[in-house]
This record gives sequence, C-alpha cells and structure tokens, in this order.
Amino acid sequence: MSTAEDAPLIEAILELRWGEVSIGSFQFNDDDQQLFAGKISAVASSSGFSHVEHINPGPNFPGNVSYRFRSSENAWPCYQVGLGIFTVNQIDKGYEWQSFYSAIEKGLEMFDAAGPNKLAAIKDTLVLILRYQDAFVKDNEDENLEDYLSTKFHIEAGLPDSFFNNTYVNNGINAINCQFHIESVKPKGEVILKVASGIISGQPGILLETLNITKASNIFGDKEVTVEDILTWLNEAHDVQKHSFANVVKQGG
Repeated sequence: MSTAEDAPLIEAILELRWGEVSIGSFQFNDDDQQLFAGKISAVASSSGFSHVEHINPGPNFPGNVSYRFRSSENAWPCYQVGLGIFTVNQIDKGYEWQSFYSAIEKGLEMFDAAGPNKLAAIKDTLVLILRYQDAFVKDNEDENLEDYLSTKFHIEAGLPDSFFNNTYVNNGINAINCQFHIESVKPKGEVILKVASGIISGQPGILLETLNITKASNIFGDKEVTVEDILTWLNEAHDVQKHSFANVVKQGG
C-alpha cells in the first residue's frame, strides 16, 4: 500500500503504548500522569502544530487520548497524546507512504524532545503498533457474506449447510466479526487481521484492520531505544502490512 488509491483506506496510525506491566495492570510515574502531555504540547506548538484539541476531559485512563495537535483545524496528519499513549494519525485524503513516514519521523522527534530520557524510561513496557484500517462496500447488497468474503478476499469463512437445514434459523449469516493472529519474524512480534461487518457510507460492507505489534523489549533487549531504531522497525512493519493486504484482498475482485 503505497498510495491511497491502492486501497480504500480509512486511517493509518502509528501508536506508542507503554505502562502496562501485566495484563490490565498499569504503572505510571509523575511525568506520565502530570507533565508529559504538557511537554508534548509545548514542543508540538513550537514545531508548527499549535492547533490543540482537548478531546477527553474526563478521567485520565490508560491508553485514552487526551490531546490532539494539528497544524490547523481539521488538518492531517495529527498527533495525539494521553496517559501511556502517543499516536501519529493520517486519513485517506493526503495519504502517501513517504509523507506518512515523514510525519511519523517528525512525531518521534517531538516525542524525544519532550522527554529526552522517555524512551529509555518506558522501554520495558513500550509497545509499537502500526495500524491500517480499510473499508470495502459490497457491490451487491444481497450477496451473502460467505460468498463476498470468498470473492473479494482470500478468506473462506462459514458454517456447514446442515446448520441452516432446520426451521430454527434463517438461511444465511447476517454479520461477521473475527480476527486472525499470526507471529511475525521480521519485525519480531505479531500481526493481527480483524475482519468485521460494518456500514460504510450508508452501505453494508466489510471493515479490515491490520495491526503489526511489537514489544520493544523483545527486539531491543538491553540496548537503548532510539528514534532511528523505531523508524527501522516501522519500515519492516510496513513491509509486512503491504504483504498482508496484498495476500488477503483480491485485487480487482
């Protein structure tokens, strides 16, 4: 996926998440809880992203974005920060891999400037995520989901005919929501493919989400994590994302 025209992209997102020491258990220091969002705001403003949106005025929950920074109202890409999370977001309009990569590089530089020792401090719980969200509108609203997944995607999903051969259920699947987890070798981590029914511009269709997830401690070991290290990971994760999309979606199907 090099340009928006190659896929019905909704949004591409880089996420840095940290603070989860075990499933559902988080630990944050004072910088995370009280200072870092303000530091990011100051650096973002001085870097040309002075339009600030306070999008979550409620309790400061882990992984919830609190502030969004743009160069101007409704401009993309945008940067987001919250307790244990920092993201770079780009929608389909204006998406191109190299410009998104540059926006991520800029975001990581701002992150590093806001907290010169931040990456070292959070390395043990840091998780890197590259997320792509795509949407596909069904050409034929009456086409059943099993046939649509087989025709449009390289996905075979369904139930045996015998399941429908009775008077207890109607003949057909109304919606689907499933995900596939695959270990990735380069970069080391996991690929998750999520496939779900959805309404897209008022029409029924399929939402496809691809995530490349890596725990920093699994690939960097005792080495100090740098912006350059994350960018190397990003290129590898993007290669996996392109491979995933190309082998799931039937081009021209």
